[in-house]
Amino acid sequence: MTPQPPNKTAKVYLGLGGNQGDVTANFLAVAASLKQSPVISWLRASSIYHSKPWGAGEHDLSAQADYLNQVVEIETELSPTALLQSTQTLELLAGRDSNAERWAARPLDIDILLYSDKEISLPQLTIPHPRMCERAFVLVPLLELDAALNGPGRKSFTVALKRLYLQYPDARPEKAAKANAQYAQGVSSQT
Repeated sequence: MTPQPPNKTAKVYLGLGGNQGDVTANFLAVAASLKQSPVISWLRASSIYHSKPWGAGEHDLSAQADYLNQVVEIETELSPTALLQSTQTLELLAGRDSNAERWAARPLDIDILLYSDKEISLPQLTIPHPRMCERAFVLVPLLELDAALNGPGRKSFTVALKRLYLQYPDARPEKAAKANAQYAQGVSSQT
């Protein structure tokens, strides 16, 4: 019998967001769940940022609460589709309505931003996330974790963020002091 090679791990960046209920508690629950997984290694998390609702659709986005956003870095043996299933389960556990309109308010949204250097295009999953370079609330926490990080084709996320700021000067997310303090306290109690 030929020995099987060990599963390769992938470095993954997940974007977390939410604007309903106790979003910081949802972020802490995600951190706890990921840290307890036997097939995921928790590496680190960015600060938490405030941002205005973003998107389109029938909803009046101005009536929605601001979002909290964070990026977490993990390593995993899960395939991209298995990781997507895991993140969708976490969203449902946080109370997300899987039938809600795309731009509706939500307690938790988890996007797979990057999965090593893979480019994936499936009906249910596109990696790298197709709109990440349009979102300062994704790029700022992502670059906080790795300022030299580039996307596929060595596309500079720093250059993309500078372009965003030129086009949308008010797009700068702000660190959420209260949420960061609550998160730090929650993380320290998990260890």
